[in-house]
Amino acid sequence: MGVMGGAGGLTLWAMTPPQNQQLDHLRAEWAGISRSRQSREAAAVLVATHPDVAILEPRDLGAIVTLLEPSSRLNQVERAHLAARLLSSAPDHPLIARALLQTMLPGIVSIARRLRWGAGTGDDPSTFLADLITVMFELIVEWGGQQRPYAAPDLLNAARCRMRRRIEALDDHSVIGLERSDGSLLEPTPTIDLDPADDLEAQIAILCEGDPIAAAGLLGRVVLGYTYREIGEMTGHSPRLLAERSRAVARRIQR
Repeated sequence: MGVMGGAGGLTLWAMTPPQNQQLDHLRAEWAGISRSRQSREAAAVLVATHPDVAILEPRDLGAIVTLLEPSSRLNQVERAHLAARLLSSAPDHPLIARALLQTMLPGIVSIARRLRWGAGTGDDPSTFLADLITVMFELIVEWGGQQRPYAAPDLLNAARCRMRRRIEALDDHSVIGLERSDGSLLEPTPTIDLDPADDLEAQIAILCEGDPIAAAGLLGRVVLGYTYREIGEMTGHSPRLLAERSRAVARRIQR
């Protein structure tokens, strides 16, 4: 990259925040492999396994990741199905997991922002982001082969839970050994949280009595913190319908 004028000849790269440099590196790496022979082989595996992917006629994984972008020719439901196909076929070729990680990057950044880039952990934002990216890739590998209709939000929720527990664990360790005013030890209070390996979608579906629209609304709004508009973009349901169904379930639970 070129040199900026003044400031002792600092390059644009040096002026870029470290966490942005990591994202730029992943994007550049993906640009280099997304059209490769291995990428074409991985796309062929998906096409051979899933007729609904074959209809899309993807030449390589780069084309598939492009189809997963909001501006693609696919609607929200089709994009959700395609992401689910990537997860279910992740064990079949190593680049499929990498493609799913690539399409999850915007969600990973959203999680980092919601967790304040790990503020209070002692890690700088770039280290926290690197750990979050690693956690996401580990989840993709662990869950590879599973059939999850809401694969993308399920993965985001699991990654958020794991990182939040790490933050809470550090907070707990920081108070061990402190004393109350009466001299008794102040012990950390354990928190109850869902294991990311649990099928959160199934648990919420039970509360929603099998209503998939209400389940999507509760999962996205209450658990992940998305707006109904954002949930609608991922699921293909209207924001108004998602809100109505999920709020109806919430009112029933509160009775």
